[in-house]
Amino acid sequence: MDAAVLGAFLSPTFQTILDIITSSKFRDFVEDRNLNVSLLDELKITLIILDAILNDAEEKQITSPAVKKWLEELKDAAYDAEDLLDEINTDSLRWQVEQDSDEGVADKVHSFLSYTFGDCYWDMNMKLEAIYRRLKHFAEQKDFPHLQSVSRRAHKTTATSLINESVVVGREDDKEKLLKMLVRDENAEGNDIGVITIWGMGGVGKTTLAQLLYNDEEVQKHFDLKAWACVSEDFNAFEVTKNILESVTSKAYNSKNLDFLRVELKNSLKDNKFLIVFDDIWNEKYSDWDDLVSPFRNGKGGSKIIVTTRQQRVVEITHTFPPYKLSTLSNENCWFLIAKHALKIEDHKKHPKLEAIGRKIARKCCGLPIAARSIGGLLRSKADEKEWCKILNSNVWDIPSDDVLPSLYLSYVYLPPHLKKCFAFCSIFPKDHLLDRKQLVLLWMAEGFVQQYSQGKILEIESDNCFNELLSRSFIQQHEGA
Repeated sequence: MDAAVLGAFLSPTFQTILDIITSSKFRDFVEDRNLNVSLLDELKITLIILDAILNDAEEKQITSPAVKKWLEELKDAAYDAEDLLDEINTDSLRWQVEQDSDEGVADKVHSFLSYTFGDCYWDMNMKLEAIYRRLKHFAEQKDFPHLQSVSRRAHKTTATSLINESVVVGREDDKEKLLKMLVRDENAEGNDIGVITIWGMGGVGKTTLAQLLYNDEEVQKHFDLKAWACVSEDFNAFEVTKNILESVTSKAYNSKNLDFLRVELKNSLKDNKFLIVFDDIWNEKYSDWDDLVSPFRNGKGGSKIIVTTRQQRVVEITHTFPPYKLSTLSNENCWFLIAKHALKIEDHKKHPKLEAIGRKIARKCCGLPIAARSIGGLLRSKADEKEWCKILNSNVWDIPSDDVLPSLYLSYVYLPPHLKKCFAFCSIFPKDHLLDRKQLVLLWMAEGFVQQYSQGKILEIESDNCFNELLSRSFIQQHEGA
């Protein structure tokens, strides 16, 4: 499991154990079996101490190998503790069934169990004591990696062709240059279809720019057919071809035959001027690319393909027009994006102190719009200078990793605990997986990630609220037609 989500799973694990050992029926069972009740109280205190420092550990493990190792080993100990308590709790539930059954039968069963499992419970007592000592050792070690108790705040996505143009800034010139290429009817010399490749580093806004072009009014009029496919790292020619075909024809296809789908797609595109977007290509094999675009050969003059990628090799094998390298945004535009998401844009001038802090934060975004948008969402509707300074001065900006943008991890760190659990759970799905909202909410409920509140909120409504909250914070992206 990625260390970045360890804390999100450890906290609910601790809570599960606490719920078990504080249950009155469970404690009655422990006393009846002569297990060490006082040890449960010590374990409870230890878990509370560990849970209190998880937030600090989550943030520091990114820049501290010692904290990362501490978290990984704590995870193993916590899971062992959960397994042991689950085992004891299973016997506890069985014991409760005995108490509810016929008294005479219960006495016989009780005597049988006492005779059969006497040694077993003695062994459990020893294991329970060993688990307690192990977890207590981690709690005592917290000063070694300099972890502190941090109060927890209370209250993977496929890009589609849809876009909210009101929150896009600094791409007017880029759009204008690429638009001229798109609506140019003559294709690149020696090619039967023009391929425009947009490339740049992760988070720079390649997909956003492609979305702007795809939805432009002039583009809508210029092409007869349009289709969008997110390709991503796990390249699957069958799925991409099927998605494009179904998008073009508005029909569902159950065939498992790739050749059939390619022929159908070729026939569907015949005599049409089309625009196809292949978003986020990573595959660098020319043969795979050549096979992928085979249905588009000999298309009607003026047909185009847009490719977005961060891979130099992909640029080399795909483009027919000069490749378009997308640059980062200015600090001014990054600040504008932060203000747009964090404050009402017309009101941000009313907060000069926040603007001064926000402009410093904008410089830390390194010109990446995804970073500015993420931080803006984190600060949304928070007009507290201390909150803004906390983000500005966070150690997370020093993450020495190319895999996780500091701004995105910072947004994750400041998620409420229940939302961390729900978001981290999504890691079981492959990248760019299309999530079913109802199914995901039910899975969260089944895993116990969302607690039912007595103040009139039922579990399903609260789970649905969690989904909406992750959606509003851009951790989940809404799919077209959802």
